[in-house]
Amino acid sequence: MKNFYKTISRRLILSILILISCVFLTGLGFALEDLPDKAPQPSASETEPQGPEPAVPAPEPQETPQDGAVIDHPLPEDPILTDGPWASAHFLMDEYACDCAGYCDGWPAAMDQELLEKIEALRRYFDQPIIITSGVRCERRNAEVGGIAASWHLSGHAADLYCPGVPYDEVAAAARALGLGVIEYPDQQFDHCEIWR
Repeated sequence: MKNFYKTISRRLILSILILISCVFLTGLGFALEDLPDKAPQPSASETEPQGPEPAVPAPEPQETPQDGAVIDHPLPEDPILTDGPWASAHFLMDEYACDCAGYCDGWPAAMDQELLEKIEALRRYFDQPIIITSGVRCERRNAEVGGIAASWHLSGHAADLYCPGVPYDEVAAAARALGLGVIEYPDQQFDHCEIWR
């Protein structure tokens, strides 16, 4: 539980720093020219699946929100730490670490660099925080959360995420345009993004 609160606190501080930076830059009149008007179109090699998409266990019957609906995912309450190695311009490596209760050292596998780059591109596209709810997982943590035996999380090729205030299906469409494999979870309003290897 301590690791959970530590991760949450790190994410909140990072979100606040990003928000302050955006407000500051906007106030000074800086234009962020590298942000595209719409999701970049992937090249032909990026859109070809590199392997089959893993089977997803059937979700428990629940009332599914309509497409475009947004569950108000709360931002983490505790402050987010901003020290440690960065995965990309907006994400600390710790945001991708296994969030188990100490079964592993947090890194049972290394995160795939291409996945990190594409999630950073997704963050830049929406120009607002993306919250990583699950990155790499050890086998025990994967079993706890009901992950499939061959989950891409086990090898660092997947991350579950959401963008506060943005419908999950819009996040999924942008992620697919960037060349990510996506499984949508409409009942929980998040997306599983992966790189096939």
